[in-house]
Formats: sequence, C-alpha cells, structure tokens
Amino acid sequence: MVKKLGQIFLAALLFVGAFAFANSAIAIEPEGTSEYDGIDVSNHQEDIDWAAVANAGMEVAIIKSSEGIDFTDPYFEVNYEGAKAAGLKVGFYHFLTATTVEQAREEANFFASIISGKEIDVKPVMDFEQLDGLSVEDINTIALAFAEEVESQTGYPVMVYSNADNATNTFGESVTKYSLWLAQYDGSEPTDEVIWDTWAGWQYTDTGSIEGVNGDVDLNRFNDGIFIENTAPEEEPAEQPEEQPSEPAAPPEAEGTPATYLIKWGDTLWSLSKEFGTTVEALASENNIENPDLIYAGATLKIPQ
Repeated sequence: MVKKLGQIFLAALLFVGAFAFANSAIAIEPEGTSEYDGIDVSNHQEDIDWAAVANAGMEVAIIKSSEGIDFTDPYFEVNYEGAKAAGLKVGFYHFLTATTVEQAREEANFFASIISGKEIDVKPVMDFEQLDGLSVEDINTIALAFAEEVESQTGYPVMVYSNADNATNTFGESVTKYSLWLAQYDGSEPTDEVIWDTWAGWQYTDTGSIEGVNGDVDLNRFNDGIFIENTAPEEEPAEQPEEQPSEPAAPPEAEGTPATYLIKWGDTLWSLSKEFGTTVEALASENNIENPDLIYAGATLKIPQ
C-alpha cells in the first residue's frame, strides 16, 4: 500500500511539473531584449521636474498629446521640451474617443498634426479605452482605422495601449500587428492570456512615486519594441523627385498672386512663414485656417506675396 501511494505521488509530481513547463513555454515574451524604465504623463501630473525624473533612473517618457478631434493636452509642449532636455526617449499618446471609422480617421489626422515636427523616439500610441456602447466588431474596426491612418500620415508604426481584459477579450487579431503596451497591475510579469504574442510595454502600476513628479504616476517597464528605429518616412520625397522641388517655389513676382506649396510631414505654419518671408497670421488668413497649429500633410497651402 505504501509503495502504491508513493507511485501515485510521484506520478502527480510529474504531471504538475509537465503542466508548469507547458504553461511557461507559452508565456508572453517581450518584443525586444533590452529593457527600460519609464513613466507616462499628462496634465494630471501638472509641473514635472524632468531632470529629477532622469536622475531617478527613468529612461522613457510617453506624453499625452491629444484627445478627440480638438483637445491638446495643456502640458504637452512643456513636457516634451523638458523630457528631451533631460535626455529621455520620448513618445506621445492620443486618447481616442471615436465611435465611427470617419471620426477615427479625423482623430488620427489631428494626432499626427499635433506631434508633427517633434523628435519622436517611441511609436505613436493609440489609447482606446472609451468603449461603452460599441460592439467588439465596431471597436476593432475603429481601432484599425485610427492606427492605419496614423501610420499613413506619419510613416511611423503604431503601439496599442490596452488593459489586460481588453487585450484578451476585446481587441482582435487584426490589431495585434501593432505592438502592445499592456496595463496590468497584478502579477510579476505580463499575463500570457492576451491575444498578442509579445509585449513592448508593461504599465505595472498607476500609483507609482518618482522624484520630480508630485503625486501618483504610472510606472512602466519597456523594451526595444516601443522604439520607431529609423522608420520615419525619409524616403517619401524620393518617390516624387520631379514634383517635390517645384512645390516650395518662391512667391511669384505678380503682386497679390499667391504661390502654392504642398504641405509635407513635419511642416508647421511657423516654419513655412520663415521660409517664405511671411507670417503665421498671413498664411492662416490666406488659407482660411482657424487653428494655426493644425495643418495636414498632403494639403495645398497658398503662400501670399
């Protein structure tokens, strides 16, 4: 009887060991090999001492830039300048509120215009968590439309921010072609239940504390998967070698007749006003632009003399 019980116990141990090995073999893997500590911030953190953040060991900052079709985070610019000056790798996220594909594309264009001209290290992030009233099919269609439009407008691959539940039960396979930044506040590693095969970012707490930030802040572990890595659209002008040089032509000599210019990624009204010897106000007036901070790549701009 003792011998038989011993055999049963040994068999049970072998089964448990095999089960644990099988589970460890399918655990979600990091997308990259090197890891980095980082924070993500918005206007909720208000004034941040970015030098202190860097001295505390933070290497990456993902900053809220925008929300919806017309909201720019009031701390967006100062956070960007401060994080860059402190030597951090910087990225931006947009809080998506769209309920239709058309709205998703409009928000994507707005996001692209807000981060235009910035030195970006991290893939632009889609933060889509306002999902009430939407079907799973709608959610995935909207998410894909936004991500594809951002990628088209910026030339950068996109990263998806999601909590564990949505990354497991809501987002579909079509969205998993984009890197995952997972928000999960329990466990010692990202859950393997999500439909993604790898993770690029893991937000492991939303009540973190770090020098330079007053109050709670999100703390993250990132890996190489978050970075753009020379995927900026530097080759786009080469696709139209005959057209590009002709667009930024000097204003014509005929008084009062405006020239035209094809807006490129990274252009701003301020930079164009300097290039053509005019002002932001004159450009906005000539082109009926209500928001001087919002111009779109591919649109034609009239340059007044």
